[in-house]
Parts: sequence; C-alpha cells; structure tokens
Amino acid sequence: MNQTLYLTLWLPFLAASPNGYCIASDLRPFNPNQHIISLTAESTGWSAELYWNATFDKDLVGFTVERSSDGLDYQGIITYDDHFVAAGDTDAYREQDNDPMPGENFYRIRFTLADGEMVFSERKILYFKEVAAFEIFPNPTGRQVNLLMKKFRGKEVEVFIFDGIGEQVYRQHIPAVDDGILRIELGSMNPGMYSVSVAHKGKTFTRRLVITQAERIDDLRFTIYDWASSFLPCLKFNNGHHRCFGD
Repeated sequence: MNQTLYLTLWLPFLAASPNGYCIASDLRPFNPNQHIISLTAESTGWSAELYWNATFDKDLVGFTVERSSDGLDYQGIITYDDHFVAAGDTDAYREQDNDPMPGENFYRIRFTLADGEMVFSERKILYFKEVAAFEIFPNPTGRQVNLLMKKFRGKEVEVFIFDGIGEQVYRQHIPAVDDGILRIELGSMNPGMYSVSVAHKGKTFTRRLVITQAERIDDLRFTIYDWASSFLPCLKFNNGHHRCFGD
C-alpha cells in the first residue's frame, strides 16, 4: 500500500519560543519569504519516507523528525543537533522511519534556528495496517522451514527456536534482514512441538512450529526418488508394475 501526501507551507503561521510556548505568529506582519517548507510523506511497505525542502530567513542549526500516534503527543525519532544551513539557502532532506506504529502515524519536522526560535512543519498522517510480525511455512514440516519476515526488512533481528521444554536449539543473529525470507534447516531436531521467536529492539514475537516424522519420511522418499532417477531409467515393483522416471 502506497500513500503519498504533498504539502507546501509558507510560514510563520506556527512557531514556538525556546521555552516551548506557542507564539501566535499571525499577529506579526506576514512575509511569504520568511520560511518556506515543502514536505512529502509516503509509505512503502512497513516504512515511512519523508522528503522536504526548507528555506529560512535565519540560519538553521538543527532539526528533529517527530512522530505521534494521536497528533497531540509527539516524540523525536530522528535528530540532527548540529546541522547548519545559512539563511536564504535551500536544503533538501530525506529521512526514513523503519519502525512505524500500527495504525495512524502523525509526522512533523521541528526546525531549530540560530536565535533559538523553533519552527514546525504541518503534520503528515500515514496509516499502517497491523500485520503479523512474521510467518512460518511450511508448518508442519520435516526437514526445513521458511520464515517470512517482510516487516523486519532492513532491520537487525535475532531468531531463536526452542523445543517443547524451553531449551534453545537454534539461534541466528541477522544484522539486516534482506529479502525478508530466512530458510532454516531442521535436520538435527527431533519431531515435536517447537517455538520460533524473532527479537527486535527488545520486543519478541513468537509462533508455533510442528516438526513431524511423516514429513521427514516424505522428504526422504523424494530424496531417494531424485537419487534413483539419476541412473535408473525404470524400476520394477513386486506387484509387476513398472515406474519409469521422467514419466
């Protein structure tokens, strides 16, 4: 789902003093050249892309990307405290939020000018539908399992497998999930019930995995079949039937 919002703002209709109190800037003479901000926000998969251009009549010394779940209480998620742009110059920016919240995400940019004045862009709203943290397939399985982790693409995770009594039987650290799919070989694990967990930034997501002997027998059957087909054109069974590979 892709959402794109475009907005061009001529400020100073929204500003704040260094102590955080809002200033009714419409009481001052309007100057269309004072602050110009052009902001674009779009969602791509499970991440938010923010692009903007900004020009101020004072030196810019820093900015913060802020996010809120209700449009009222904002938290800084990306901060540059030492980012200088001279008054009158236009700078282009691109930032990414790789860990948005399920539901509505309100974004805005807070700019800090050299004299301490803070200027805010208008808020942008992107919606992210709640999705499963990861999926397991096939399940039940016998020889290998695949973890679909598109939600964690580009993120650092730890993958664990625990057996039925809670003992860890598998662990893998992934610095950055690439294509979103992790294949795990299960050859040394006994049939039974297991728990597969993916940990990211202190949060752990868990799903059940069943390893069955029947699935392994099927895997073995197909392995033998592939091996036999490499050098035997046909097999004759006790019931008189023939099976020719490639049929």
